[in-house]
Amino acid sequence: MGEVHALLGHNGSGKSTLIKIVSGYHRPDCGKIRVNGHEICYPTNALSLKDYGVGFMQQDIGLVPTLSVLENLRIGLLQTGVLGHICWRKEREKVSDLLSSFGLNLSPDWPVSRLSASERSIVGVVRAFQNISGGDASEANGGLVILDEPTASLPEAEKTRLFDVIKNVASRGVGVLLVTHHLEEAVEFADHVSVLRDGRLVASGPIQGHSYDTLAELVVGHAVEKFIERTRKPNLNNDVEALNVSDLAGNVLNGVSFSVNKGEIVGLSGLMGAGHEEIPFLVYGAQKARRGTVSVCGTAFRPDPINARRLGMALISGDRIRAGGVLTASIAENVTLPVLATLTGKFRWLRVGQEKSLVQSLLKRLKVRIASHHLPFSVLSGGSQQKVLVGRWIGSGPEILLLQQPTAGVDIGASQEIIAMLREFADSGGTVLFSSEQYEDVANLSDRVLVLRDGKIVCELQGDSVVAERIVSSCHGKTDTRQGEVCA
Repeated sequence: MGEVHALLGHNGSGKSTLIKIVSGYHRPDCGKIRVNGHEICYPTNALSLKDYGVGFMQQDIGLVPTLSVLENLRIGLLQTGVLGHICWRKEREKVSDLLSSFGLNLSPDWPVSRLSASERSIVGVVRAFQNISGGDASEANGGLVILDEPTASLPEAEKTRLFDVIKNVASRGVGVLLVTHHLEEAVEFADHVSVLRDGRLVASGPIQGHSYDTLAELVVGHAVEKFIERTRKPNLNNDVEALNVSDLAGNVLNGVSFSVNKGEIVGLSGLMGAGHEEIPFLVYGAQKARRGTVSVCGTAFRPDPINARRLGMALISGDRIRAGGVLTASIAENVTLPVLATLTGKFRWLRVGQEKSLVQSLLKRLKVRIASHHLPFSVLSGGSQQKVLVGRWIGSGPEILLLQQPTAGVDIGASQEIIAMLREFADSGGTVLFSSEQYEDVANLSDRVLVLRDGKIVCELQGDSVVAERIVSSCHGKTDTRQGEVCA
């Protein structure tokens, strides 16, 4: 019988470095790693690690959307006959048996692009298991599966299904190392837990006796204060309107209307695919709307990024890898990208001293510790990257900040710092509109929450109703209206 062992730690604590060492990406300076009693000899690679019984699922899962479930699962394992032909019938039977053994009703022939986010994560977990079991759906006779943030892109409602599969893997005698920022996942699903802080192991043992609060204290190194509830403004309708959206429609979004006032933080939430994810991009013009109008401080405009920037809007995508920072550019270049025009002289030469001062000031304020700001952006941890992205856009002086999943995939400390930044921005008169399925963070940050289902706003929560439980129940259609709520 295997176990689920949660590996926790704040961004930059050493979790990613440890995984990269195990995977052969980095060579250890000292020490030994044993799996099933066999010492891993370094340098090594992912292919050799299969022989040691080690399988991986990275945070981006690594599936090819245009290939079928079968092809994604059997890459590198496809067996050929005497003439070198692949017997697809046998391969299909193997994959069907494997999926059925996990209770999955997925066709081997479906393209991965057809799968939901949770189904893709599940296929990624099954593939990691299969790589160490040789495709045998029975016992794997030991081994280790390492899962790096498997729920980072999943809404709360879909996580339980994934963890059912993870528990299934452990029940087959496989050890599961679960790397996660979500402390509640460790408390609910893990058997053991280890905590890294500043590159050192500070705690390791059974999960029994630990709570969210005790784990949070171990992760950050001190008692974690609960968020002081943001003072919610009771008469927001009497304030100055900063943003007005009327009959906005996108791929999923189907004609929504709402307004946001200056100094207000409005959260957009719902189950994955409900349409709330589109709104920041439609308002900014990064995604083309089917219809609808957007007004900023009473001025109507056709949404497109150039007009949006001129009107004082800034957009921060939830995909910080592909649409956030430039990983190969330096940290300094990423910090100054939105304000580059203000750092150039008469002949468009960069004022290097001014740039250095700005970068050092921002990084100090964000508590991002680095050896040099000339290092590539990719060396920063996920939480530090997200803090830099949010901080640089706030520093560019926008009036309206549009965000998608601002706290997804970051540790509790970075999440609190990002929420504090956004609160400070709003308290100084800025306007924040963000979409997220991190329901606790939505409740902690928002003055008002708009819940969407099937492309429509179905509930508006404000005041004492802005709590995670009410957001979740509204997402699932439980609309027993209470004071401070307007539900369809």
